[in-house]
Amino acid sequence: MAFFPEFWFTEKYSGTCGFTFKVKQVLYTDKSELQRIDILETFDFGRVMLLDGLIMFTERDEFVYHEMISHLPLFAAEEPKDVLIIGGGDGGTAREVLKHEYLNSITQVEIDKLVVETSKKYTPFVGESLANPKLNLIIGDGIEFVKDKKSLYDIVIVDSTDPFGAAEGLFNVEFYSNVREILKDNGIVVAQAENYYYDKRWMMRSVNNMRKAFGEDKVTIYQASIPTYPSGTWAFSIAWKGDTHPKDSFDKERFEKLNLKLKYYNPEIHKAAFVLPNYAREILG
Repeated sequence: MAFFPEFWFTEKYSGTCGFTFKVKQVLYTDKSELQRIDILETFDFGRVMLLDGLIMFTERDEFVYHEMISHLPLFAAEEPKDVLIIGGGDGGTAREVLKHEYLNSITQVEIDKLVVETSKKYTPFVGESLANPKLNLIIGDGIEFVKDKKSLYDIVIVDSTDPFGAAEGLFNVEFYSNVREILKDNGIVVAQAENYYYDKRWMMRSVNNMRKAFGEDKVTIYQASIPTYPSGTWAFSIAWKGDTHPKDSFDKERFEKLNLKLKYYNPEIHKAAFVLPNYAREILG
């Protein structure tokens, strides 16, 4: 009888700890000009996308990240009409934004065409949204896209990979300054900001550069519980041009009218997501 060894994947958070799970099979692996892409079929988490060996999402808990990066800013905004997504080539953020049927336009700028094609084929639970005719999908550089444009979008969602390589420029002050210009008067920008447990520097790079672009009192973070991300708690940096803090702005009428069937986000979560543990508050300064 043939012996087949077990296959386990581990994402290392440091030299001494990480997150590991057993893999049924490798469905796909390839390398674009920017990064390596792997799709795994796992026992506990369904299908998993890896970029350069790091977990981007799992089928089991991707809804947390995608709901929180999308619905919170949309329901905090006052009558949003136009949305820009930068990154998010897997399609999960677009899937959630498309649920807001009242929007006039949804534009997405993703730099890596292979991520889009791979997600459509192997992870259609997120990727099929990328073929929606309401989505204006542009394969290009989001950093360049936001330059020299003014007052076009109510919401900008920066759904980037980790802050190195192709995504490093999405955490810089020049980028956030350009985002501020491309936002309308009461616009909101949200970006994934890593976690504040293993390495606070990455989160604070996003926060501090947003502060330089928007002002100290117009930037904060909110959080969500995502089991397969480092520390299980993920941070999102958020900045706004209007006078109202996003935690105090929630369009209840619009939320009830849409009657969305969501798995994580709700009106209580909207406000509670901004409540941070003391050590996170200390990091924010």
